[in-house]
Amino acid sequence: MMKILYITLENLSLHKGSVVHIKEIVNGLREVGHQVDLVAISSEQPENADHFYNLNLMTFSMPKLFRLKNQPFLVSSILLFLYLLKILHRYDIIYARDFHTVIIALLPRILFKKRLVFEINGIAHEEQKLKSHSLLNRILVSFIRKAEEMATKYSERIISVTPHIVTYLIENYKCAPDKVITIGNGVNTKYFYPIRDEALLEQCRKKVGIAKEEIIIVFVGNLAPWQGVETLIEVAPLLLREIRNIRFLIIGDGILKKPFEAKVNSLGVSDHFVFMGMVIHKEIPLYINIADICVLPKRRLKSGYSPIKLYEYMACGKPVVASRVEGLEFIEEEGTGRLTEPEDIISLEKTLYNLIKEPQERLRMGGKGFQIARERFSWESRVTQIEEVLKKMA
Repeated sequence: MMKILYITLENLSLHKGSVVHIKEIVNGLREVGHQVDLVAISSEQPENADHFYNLNLMTFSMPKLFRLKNQPFLVSSILLFLYLLKILHRYDIIYARDFHTVIIALLPRILFKKRLVFEINGIAHEEQKLKSHSLLNRILVSFIRKAEEMATKYSERIISVTPHIVTYLIENYKCAPDKVITIGNGVNTKYFYPIRDEALLEQCRKKVGIAKEEIIIVFVGNLAPWQGVETLIEVAPLLLREIRNIRFLIIGDGILKKPFEAKVNSLGVSDHFVFMGMVIHKEIPLYINIADICVLPKRRLKSGYSPIKLYEYMACGKPVVASRVEGLEFIEEEGTGRLTEPEDIISLEKTLYNLIKEPQERLRMGGKGFQIARERFSWESRVTQIEEVLKKMA
């Protein structure tokens, strides 16, 4: 049995893909017999870890005067550093999610001579670059790039969710090829599967105000610049000229939610969009199951993609329309959906229109996706791969 300390600055109270990933890995490693303690932010006690160290100041006993409504990143970082100084001696391995936790752990792990695995889920400076063109953001992008390079250099092993990140680390940060391994995201097939209960599905449709005869196009995810949801919004007026009974169900929150809502209003298609905001993860299978088509209109990123939502779409037996970007090629190759050119409104409109008109093809694609998700993308298989990496380090 290994004693593993998983460290992250993610807020586990939020319902998003990164939190799903953390909980699945922590729980999976525990189920195969390891002690996994967790340092993170949460407004409540997570059930997954053997022991949880909360970085949320709101959970500490302190006068209301000193409590923070939105805890700054710096405060969370300092608390993580202090926790590591206090508890790190108890563990065999540190499992650090993302570059900033690697940097924070640098001094404590040197003091206690502990080994560290760095999990990288994207090229952070590239994602940051998409948020703004301001001088301040360009400076921040440069800083993040240096920090990512440093995290790469000072980690014993690196787990990347895509092979494209591996290539980037090798070519740009001089990372040794044998230091980094690709282990993609997965899906929990105990919760994500085709739901056949028509009464339950009808209840879900009524909850969001969508009639049974309407075609439902679903997007699940963080409303961030690289997700490409603005392309889907721009497609709507074109598609609705041909087919009126379409509803777009957008599940998720993020910095672009309000701009997107304003955009659909300005285009005159607000009656055809439902923005659900952040949804409890256990409810997402229902929303996916009422979909006729699920979408991933991604923008190109050098990191490529291994999106949890894709595997969740597939596990629920739904056809997928996605962008032709690195990491999603198998959708077309395996026949689980169709690909369109990134940020190409005409390509996306044509593909959605054709697939709406082909219900039998949608069923075939969904069935193929369901089979592949269960065979190749389970979290159990991902945890087995991660465990092998950790065993070699212990």
